[in-house]
Amino acid sequence: MRLIILLALLLGPPLFSREPTFHLQDASALITKVYMQGQLTLHGYKKDLMVEVILRDQLIEHPPPLDEPYLQLGPSIGFVPHPGPYRYRGPFNCTPYWLYLASQDPVWIPAILEPSEDYISHAARSPEGGILHPRSKRRGGGHALLIDSLMDVAFRLALLGKFSHDERYFEEAVRQFEIHRNILRDPETGLWSQGRGWINQNPAARSPGTWSRGHGWLIKGMVDTLAILPENSPGFSTLQAMLEDLAYALLEVQLEQGLWPCLLHLPADRSPPETSGSALIAGSIAIAIHQGWLPETPFLPHIHKTFEALPHYVNPNGTVESVSPGPGPLSEWEPWAVTSFPPGDEHGPFAIVYAAMGQKLLD
Repeated sequence: MRLIILLALLLGPPLFSREPTFHLQDASALITKVYMQGQLTLHGYKKDLMVEVILRDQLIEHPPPLDEPYLQLGPSIGFVPHPGPYRYRGPFNCTPYWLYLASQDPVWIPAILEPSEDYISHAARSPEGGILHPRSKRRGGGHALLIDSLMDVAFRLALLGKFSHDERYFEEAVRQFEIHRNILRDPETGLWSQGRGWINQNPAARSPGTWSRGHGWLIKGMVDTLAILPENSPGFSTLQAMLEDLAYALLEVQLEQGLWPCLLHLPADRSPPETSGSALIAGSIAIAIHQGWLPETPFLPHIHKTFEALPHYVNPNGTVESVSPGPGPLSEWEPWAVTSFPPGDEHGPFAIVYAAMGQKLLD
């Protein structure tokens, strides 16, 4: 924690007043290029998400199957069709689904369904029925609620419904959002705590404060799940209403220059703008506008400001600035109340491509 603060103070805030080197689509193309050429090293789910957003971005303009270099992105990170049980799970995305869409090859369907069925059937649940995220041994073991993983939980449930034609999975996907919302949403602000059960001294307490990238995961999960749900399914309008409620709440805490602060409950002078959460939020709202799930007014002008601001934080080598290091599940917010963050955190690149994908849909 202290190292984050020290580095932030030494580096100082990014100079937003400088002119961007390029626009958001250029920044996205640059990041995609350096990743495809092996010049950008990512790890774990950040790498999986990078493959997801590159494929999604390409599918906007190019019908499947995509060209071979893009189809090889899956095998390049270890996703290959094989006989026997699959264990591919994010934990924050379902890469085989996007490989299936990009290739139109049904060989990927077992890689979507088997890990999802295994995960859902064996997941620990809260007394309310919410699917829980594992706590590490360092945190005392056990399980706790986490909005970051809700994105993956609901999306996988929706995919199980899509491929099995069992509407109960659709209902369960929406129910998970309802359970988490009832526990974690602040009725005064409309914003969500990051989780419950991460404070060892009080395992029943909600995580303190509100975190922008956590809300980025949350709203992305809502949009991705809506994209799978049939519009005539019972829970579709319920989830759409939750999305609209969250989007309006986020507008209230957007910074004047277009991004969102790292800690949404603090004023602008106490928490720096955070690019990854801002990109996920704006990209998701753009997709929702494109799909007709959110109205253009008042959202469109707000996300245009985000799209104009983001390139200021992308360097010519593809490094993304002002990205918060991951806190893990937020059990204290004070270490992130700094003036800036060191450049190059791995959560930045895929979020920039995701935002540009949303902008491209609108254009």
